[in-house]
Amino acid sequence: MITVEEAYVAVESTVSCLPSETIGLSKAVGRVLANDVHSDVDSPPHNKSVMDGFAVRAADISAGVTEFRVLETIIAGGLPTAKVTQGTTSRIMTGAPLPDGADSVVMIEMSNLGYTDPTPETVTLNVEGRFSAGKHQMARAGNFASGDLIFKANHRIRPVDIGLLAEVGASNVVVWAQPTIAVLPTGDELVDCSQSPAASQIRNSNGPMIRAIAHQWTSSVTDLGIGVDEIADLESKIITGLKHDVLILTGGVSAGTKDLVPEVLASQGVKTIFHKVKVKPGKPIFFGVADRDGGRRCYVFGLPGNPVSSLVGMHLFVSTAVRMMTGVAKAAVRPVRLGAILSRTHETRGNRPTYWPGRKCDVADPRLVKALRWNGSSDLLSLREAEGLIYFSVRESPHEAGAKVEFLPF
Repeated sequence: MITVEEAYVAVESTVSCLPSETIGLSKAVGRVLANDVHSDVDSPPHNKSVMDGFAVRAADISAGVTEFRVLETIIAGGLPTAKVTQGTTSRIMTGAPLPDGADSVVMIEMSNLGYTDPTPETVTLNVEGRFSAGKHQMARAGNFASGDLIFKANHRIRPVDIGLLAEVGASNVVVWAQPTIAVLPTGDELVDCSQSPAASQIRNSNGPMIRAIAHQWTSSVTDLGIGVDEIADLESKIITGLKHDVLILTGGVSAGTKDLVPEVLASQGVKTIFHKVKVKPGKPIFFGVADRDGGRRCYVFGLPGNPVSSLVGMHLFVSTAVRMMTGVAKAAVRPVRLGAILSRTHETRGNRPTYWPGRKCDVADPRLVKALRWNGSSDLLSLREAEGLIYFSVRESPHEAGAKVEFLPF
């Protein structure tokens, strides 16, 4: 049995990036860049006004000139046609390019005109206070210049990034491919959630939960149904699952007489990387790899059948593998761990570190977390209130209120 850290290292050293692909910008949110993105334009593309007003020479304002001859009106999207010289000005709108000769803008509020007034041949500008070149204008390439690096490879694209990518002409982006994921819950006791279970049966909760989590990572999630505890049925479904980039099974990985999954996986050429991790819940977790046609591999996770155990395995290890496959920077592939403070004394038992359902409990101090009432790895009700997992190290005495812990948000 290996430690959680050793399991992380095993996943990170085994899993590699999927190939890259080019997609349209409209589909890019959540994807990870495979290439650097550089700008093909200056931003702004010209010296531009950031106010509605009048483009002037700052020297004229400093010299006390108030009456100016108006040369033209320049709108955003238009181009100036006249050069501003001593005693002249051009009316200018926000975003419009400054004309030659002008080095600043006087706001329209400092003129004898209103926003909707027609432009006269002359205008009076009354500027109060100090006025210098560069006022109310942004220099060409003030944000960034053509050729500048905008995003590095392995950046996950957020909705807020789309506007910037559009500005630099990235109508298509090169990203790492998303994995295809197959999900196979196993067990004779399972029935579909649409059915009424008999006395010895339970509804399949693992399959829908794991598929829902996987859909956060990829649009390609395959439901393989429910695998019964028979070699032939498991073999048939596993063969189909191994055609995907990731196969996630639940149940059948422990040491019971019907725990057939490792045996069937081995018969289909799946190489075991580890089986059993020193973690609670989730000790029996399995991780292996199989070669596929075309040079790609299938990464196989066998998670324990109890649903919270499966959740812990998904959150710790399957998510890490998927981040590795989709090009997330190495420093960010493991789940986020936040420093937190335990709000009340809590006791864990056993010789394994424990990941316990918890939530933040104080708006005034977001570091405070509390462990929820939890009846063990089959208890999904606790997850109704859970915002993440609290990590408790192995210790003989209780974890006292005020103790420092780690919180892994979902």
